[in-house]
Amino acid sequence: MKALKIVVGSIVALIVLLVAIGAVLPNNSHVERSIVVDARPATAYAVLNGFQQFRKWSPWEGLDPNTKYETSGPIWGVGAKQAWSSSNPNVGTGSQEITASVPNQSVTIKLVFSDFNSENSATYLLAPEGEGVKITWTNDTVFGDLVGRYFGLMMDKMIGKDYELGLSQLKTLLESLPKDDFSGIDLQVVETQAAPILYLADSAAATEAATKLGAAYGQIGGFIQANGFKQVGAPMAITRRFDDATRFWEFDAAIPVDKREPVPPADSPVKAAMSYSGWAVRATHTGPYENMEPSYAKLIAFKTAAGFGDNGNSWEHYVVDPTTVAPEQIKTDIYWPIK
Repeated sequence: MKALKIVVGSIVALIVLLVAIGAVLPNNSHVERSIVVDARPATAYAVLNGFQQFRKWSPWEGLDPNTKYETSGPIWGVGAKQAWSSSNPNVGTGSQEITASVPNQSVTIKLVFSDFNSENSATYLLAPEGEGVKITWTNDTVFGDLVGRYFGLMMDKMIGKDYELGLSQLKTLLESLPKDDFSGIDLQVVETQAAPILYLADSAAATEAATKLGAAYGQIGGFIQANGFKQVGAPMAITRRFDDATRFWEFDAAIPVDKREPVPPADSPVKAAMSYSGWAVRATHTGPYENMEPSYAKLIAFKTAAGFGDNGNSWEHYVVDPTTVAPEQIKTDIYWPIK
């Protein structure tokens, strides 16, 4: 009996000691790793401000090929969320959500682990470094209990190697992407809503595109006036096909209107439809129409870096009437549907 009391007393004393030590241990931990990448900060930001490319460089991707992923919220930027679920204890179940981002400078992510009593966040910090970018990946944890504080002593050792592997794989991905500099153009990821349009299908060589567009808008405008419609947005041109070699363009000239009725008769060249509904990359081009090719190239480079797939036909909104301003002040919004 005496021996049992000694054992019990020792255990109690040990527990008290562990609790006492735990009470004075830090209730938080900070881990960070950095790497220099031969890529532009804008390219790194495009990749890290969403989850389209995450599985291509994640250090945990290979731990369980049966991991289930689900995305929600916006497709890119603040609010974008990715949840995962795995029976592998090294992967577990949790989610990550972008809570803040500063273009080409930083992305902050809230991390939730279902079996870990803590508040967790990760941050990607981007800074120009010579011809490339220095990426610093940090992890900050606030522990919710004394046990977590002991884990805090091992956090750097536990996840430091994972961060190093992830950054190495991120470097490989970033350096394989287009080198185009798209930081100097206004690029946004937007969610568009379907709206009624009246359109007229046509085609044209590059030299006659403006003339044919003008004629098509004239026909649509006549139909609008004759049938009690009201124009509610900038004229559009929806690209059905464009041949890079011949510069031949097949398009729908379209005007957003306030309603869907009356439906044009079957033999009318003017048709009614609904515009695209969904996510798109929008690039704002300022300047003459004939100089839009570099803006398209930058949009496509951004889309590729962010990992977006195509989701339909691109279109242009002619925001400014070219007859009212100088050519260098013409404004055009280019939309490219994505998924």
